[in-house]
Amino acid sequence: MIRRPPRSTLFPYTTLFRSPVATASYRLLPEIELLEEVTGESAERLRASFAEGVIGLKTDEDGKTKAYVEDARRDTCSRNVLRHNDLKDKVKLSRVRDHLLFFIESTGGMPPGILMGDAIDVLIAKCDHFIGELDKTSEAPIK
Repeated sequence: MIRRPPRSTLFPYTTLFRSPVATASYRLLPEIELLEEVTGESAERLRASFAEGVIGLKTDEDGKTKAYVEDARRDTCSRNVLRHNDLKDKVKLSRVRDHLLFFIESTGGMPPGILMGDAIDVLIAKCDHFIGELDKTSEAPIK
């Protein structure tokens, strides 16, 4: 039987003093790919469909306004572009499955970077403990 560690090792900050973490969250990195060139008024509507800074506009030597992906990280995954029938087939929206963005807000004296490092250390310790318990049970004879 796997023994549950004491509460102080599961939640190291909450038992010693008030938690310094206000909000902690994560999300997958958005990925936006323009499948076709988007120009003119369509480019303006495309930019308006995303959060500010996601889609940029540049003017080429012919004077045509052309859309490009400026910073996909700023995307809030609202999917507003899919409301426009002429634009929805020109854009591919997805997420990078192995790239997580972490957001940590701190209200205490510890900066978010230290909180993240400590949280990873606690997670590694829990994984090591669990692997050790699994190794013990695999070595025990089956009854």
